[in-house]
Amino acid sequence: MLLGNLSLTLALVFALTSAVFFLRGAKGDEKLLNIGRKTYYAFLLFTLLASASLIYLFLAHRFQVEYVYNHSSLTEPFHYLISAFWAGQEGSFLLWLFFGSLLGIFVMSRKRKSALHPEESGVYEGYVMFFYLLVQILLLVLLLKKSPFSLLPDVPPEGRGLNPMLKDFWMVIHPPVVFIGYCAVAVPFAYALSVLVRNRYEGWTRVVLPWVGFSCLSLGAGIFLGSYWAYKVLGWGGYWGWDPVENAPLIPWLLCIALMHGLLMEKTRGCMRKTNFLLAILPFLLILYGTFLVRSGVLGEFSVHSYADLGISAYLMWFIIIFTLFSLGLFIFRFSRIPSIETTKNVLSSEFSMSVGMIFLSFSAFLILLGTSSPLITSIFGPASNVSIPYYVRTQIPLAILVLLLVGTVPFLSWRGSSLGEFTKSIRVPLIVTVILTVLAFVFNVRSPVYLLCIFAALLAFVGNLFALVKRSKGGLKFIGGFWTHLGAGLLLVGIVASSGYSTSTMINLPRNGTEEAFGYRFTYLGMESSSSGENDVLRIEVQKGQKRFVARPKYYFSEYNQGMLRTPHIEINLLYDLYLAPLRLSQGEGTEENPFQIRKGETVEKMGYSIKFVDFDLGSHDQAGQVSVGATLEVERKGEKTTLTPSMAMGGIEENQTRSMVDLPGGEDHLVLEKIDADRGSVTLRLVPEKERTPEDILLLSVNKKPLINLFWLGTVLILLGLTIATIRRTREAKTQ
Repeated sequence: MLLGNLSLTLALVFALTSAVFFLRGAKGDEKLLNIGRKTYYAFLLFTLLASASLIYLFLAHRFQVEYVYNHSSLTEPFHYLISAFWAGQEGSFLLWLFFGSLLGIFVMSRKRKSALHPEESGVYEGYVMFFYLLVQILLLVLLLKKSPFSLLPDVPPEGRGLNPMLKDFWMVIHPPVVFIGYCAVAVPFAYALSVLVRNRYEGWTRVVLPWVGFSCLSLGAGIFLGSYWAYKVLGWGGYWGWDPVENAPLIPWLLCIALMHGLLMEKTRGCMRKTNFLLAILPFLLILYGTFLVRSGVLGEFSVHSYADLGISAYLMWFIIIFTLFSLGLFIFRFSRIPSIETTKNVLSSEFSMSVGMIFLSFSAFLILLGTSSPLITSIFGPASNVSIPYYVRTQIPLAILVLLLVGTVPFLSWRGSSLGEFTKSIRVPLIVTVILTVLAFVFNVRSPVYLLCIFAALLAFVGNLFALVKRSKGGLKFIGGFWTHLGAGLLLVGIVASSGYSTSTMINLPRNGTEEAFGYRFTYLGMESSSSGENDVLRIEVQKGQKRFVARPKYYFSEYNQGMLRTPHIEINLLYDLYLAPLRLSQGEGTEENPFQIRKGETVEKMGYSIKFVDFDLGSHDQAGQVSVGATLEVERKGEKTTLTPSMAMGGIEENQTRSMVDLPGGEDHLVLEKIDADRGSVTLRLVPEKERTPEDILLLSVNKKPLINLFWLGTVLILLGLTIATIRRTREAKTQ
């Protein structure tokens, strides 16, 4: 504990020292730069020591450390003890710092070999490392304000355990990949500020392009891994919910994709330079802003993933203000001095098409940012409110169509421009193939004009780039990264349209050993069995279609950690569709129906055939005996009959006793009593009183979903990442050799 906090303190001291010497050495003093490098390695050493200390505390089960207590237990396996490192806010900030400190080695070594201006390589290195270290200093300040090494007053014998939703292989690797992306985005930011400070702009594209490619790759990988985790673990049937935590890396990723295309245009034609500086600055600022949104608690009522406020919100806000004012202020100050060539006005040129595509990508990021920020914006004028998912669908689908239409046509245009005849001749065959495939989609019941347009644009992107890929592959693997990425984007949109727009679902009630049919499958509920953890939480469902038979094993269990029922679906992967089985409710007699039971404000629970929603507290008045009447407003529904009930309890008075009222449930057969009120947690405890004893039922309510062509979505993500990997390797080699 002491070692961890001491390491963070010394890391901050050496980071500040290194930043000062890099800034002073930026005037060309190699001696000062060398001190900056050595002190950077000292900063790296203590960052690694702090990280190793936290891992040791988890492995040694030191539950007196509050962070270790909150995210681990004695029964956690080794890999979950490691992933508990980044399960909470404090650890995730340390993980961000850990990867940032390691990445700085490559930033530093790269700049010492800079080909921008060989005679000034040290000058350039000094500014880049100074600005890069400011980001690490920011993280260290946050960690010292809220340390992962804080102690509890007592030593608990056991930890709270890891959040069950994080006990998955993909969540072991997803957060580290996202934070590598966050670290990578800081590098183009540092480059841009360094160039603007020095006011020398030639050649910067060659050294910054590999970092932008790496930013796109790592952020994209983190986003796609997170979407697969949501699909595989959460049980709601989707892979993207437009939650602020999901949007936080998506917004800078879209801008980084736009920046990558802008840098290629600047490198080839000398245009888009001013735009590129802005696009190099904004992603990092938006990562800071996204971090503030999801980690300050301001979106607690609007995000299912938002973190609670740790008392660092003011620090984050000040860092955002300082970085924004300095970086954008410097950009505005230098704007008129930045040399740039005007983009061609020839609409039949790849240069024009790429510039328009950059506008669409940036506008897409802006609209997502606007929707994500809506609770903050609306709170200025009244009660805070959030935009719904249809807002994102309506705004993003048109932009996706436009971008993919451009992606499909760019391979058939030249940089300087093509004549209409040349363009028509080169795109004719891919266009015919695309039209034929779109007609086939119509034949297979895709009748929505919007969906048909989406599929046409996606297929044009896929077919057009497939033709270009075959043609250009003769020049070597390094020239086809962009084509692979664009192929993946086309497949991605087809997968989204098919799996979201044409997904079918139904709910079936399965008594134990009973059978129901859906989508040509026969489902038989066989009961429960123990999982590898030893808990009786695995449902066994026999699934049969023709001669094919298998046993699905989704999970359904009560989590003490989350204080609620959790479910993990079973996904049966087929070539043309996924069969997605998610348990919704299990009526298992006394084994499942808790009586009494707790319910939070706004929550709905299912008990003994009743749907009970806790709407609000009902505060009554004092009666003659001096008692205070307090109740709970409930909405109760059973068999289509819905009513509002207000069970209450009187507290206080001369005898300091409590009196509870009993209310009749719909149908008049059963009754409900308010047992306890917990205003601090916003919950009440209720008890169901049956009129007569019932025979316990063992019935599973199962959601059965059929998701067509969802494999195209996952294949599209793989191709996008493959293309970005090839492109990043190519640009890295170019930067080293030129």
